[in-house]
Amino acid sequence: MPKITWVLVNCNSKNEAERIGKKILKERLISCFDIVPRFLAAYFWPPKSGKIETSKGATLILETLKRYIQKIEKEVKKIHSDRLPFIGSIEIQVSQEYFNWVRGELKK
Repeated sequence: MPKITWVLVNCNSKNEAERIGKKILKERLISCFDIVPRFLAAYFWPPKSGKIETSKGATLILETLKRYIQKIEKEVKKIHSDRLPFIGSIEIQVSQEYFNWVRGELKK
């Protein structure tokens, strides 16, 4: 089975996730995006401070191919409100028909 890549971006709000998703979609670096609510995130901030910070927000899921990840990361960093945004990726096996659709929607 062919593979697509989900690029995951944690955002501080649904609005931020939507703004980032639409910008990257219009640039045809992704075929589509989804937004999933984040009810709670907990982490140490500032780093090594021992202070636990909490937040809510949304996780943005961007569907693309592996070769577009670096361009997507660069664009996300330009417009994300965090100094150090979480940007990760997962490869997922999909049907050939779905892969063809994703590939067909991306910038050549």
